[in-house]
Amino acid sequence: MNKDKRVLYAVSFTIFAALLWLLFVPMKSSRITTAILLLPIAALTRLLIRKRTSPSVHKREVLLVVSLVGILFVVLLHMSGLYFGYYRNPYFVNTAVLLKYILPLTAIIGATELIRATILAQKSKLASFLCFLSCVLIETLAVSSIARITSINRFMDVVGLALLPAISANISYHYLSKNFGMLPNIAFRWITTMYAYLLPTLPSMSDALLSCIEILLPIFLMALILAMYEKKKKFARHKETALGRVTVVITTVIIVAMAMLISCQFRFGAIVIATESMTGELNKGDMIIYERYDDQPILEGQIIVFLDDKSKIVHRVVKIDRVGGETRYYTKGDANTTLDVGYRTEEDIFGLTDVKVAYVGYPTLWLREMLKPRP
Repeated sequence: MNKDKRVLYAVSFTIFAALLWLLFVPMKSSRITTAILLLPIAALTRLLIRKRTSPSVHKREVLLVVSLVGILFVVLLHMSGLYFGYYRNPYFVNTAVLLKYILPLTAIIGATELIRATILAQKSKLASFLCFLSCVLIETLAVSSIARITSINRFMDVVGLALLPAISANISYHYLSKNFGMLPNIAFRWITTMYAYLLPTLPSMSDALLSCIEILLPIFLMALILAMYEKKKKFARHKETALGRVTVVITTVIIVAMAMLISCQFRFGAIVIATESMTGELNKGDMIIYERYDDQPILEGQIIVFLDDKSKIVHRVVKIDRVGGETRYYTKGDANTTLDVGYRTEEDIFGLTDVKVAYVGYPTLWLREMLKPRP
């Protein structure tokens, strides 16, 4: 192994190890700490690794395309508020937001892309893979460190709102950086990140739905650039590439579908059964898929999802009474010996279900148990 390779691997491993360690360190602001750490790392990487490659002759065209896609994304996202409604942006730019969010994130984006472009130019698969992992860690750290995760809900937030979008995005960013340089990534990332601090109002879209869009957008961007600028390859290579694309598309569709279900923003949603009150029909660890309630007829024996003190309960309707102009639904868990307290009205009912997927919810329950605070 020559000296350049040793330096490349040493730098790649050091960056990954430093970021992995930082992920577990309690910090008041992982975003600011990550920015401070990355700036000298980016400078040293550029200084120690000297080999450079020339980006494609289409680099200016691609820079324009990705910038336009980023702007179009922001415009359409903001217009979605016509459906979801708007809320006043609490992080609209001011001095505090500038110092706490805009400047650190700008530094993180610039330093990350400088490191990525420098390492990818060496054309080493191992270094490229380590760089990919490091970039995913950086985007996760921009949201939170592992040390601050104290509940299953917080863990799922980090996975769904940071980790999955980071994986999807960095697949696209790696491709763009390798073929067209770091500027398209910097432009696209800055536009699609900073809108959250530069617009006075934002659409009232759920975080899960926004995460779903953020998973899909980079894949769309990469597919667009591939369609516009990829050169023709040999047939065998084309088959391999096609298979890879199909795999990526299927995986993306599955992730997006799950995010859509969990977001509950569409007609169908998903809930993991966390208790034994419905054992027999629905067991602890099963996941049910429900249809949002929209005045569908409800019969005795129907399993419904209803809200009780802001919690979603999945129980069976065992009795229906009509008092005056109000319909009252009495519910009970199949494994319970008594009826639920009180009754439900149409305003309490969230959805109807008769579809379950056995056992798939156990990982969520295990994580919830692991993250439960000890007495």
